Amino acid sequence: MATTTETEHKQIKASTMYLLVAAILVVTGGLIATMGLGGLILAAVGATWVILAFLVLLTAGS
Repeated sequence: MATTTETEHKQIKASTMYLLVAAILVVTGGLIATMGLGGLILAAVGATWVILAFLVLLTAGS
């Protein structure tokens, strides 16, 4: 089992983060434009599932 001193963490570039944010805003805007409030709710539910899946991945080794 690797210790924290042996584990190397890679940082995400700022340009990648801005591109990801732009893509999320475009998808959410498209959902809202086509489905109104239902699109906003769908985007919120989808984001919740993505966050939960990310938390499961982060805590899988614990």
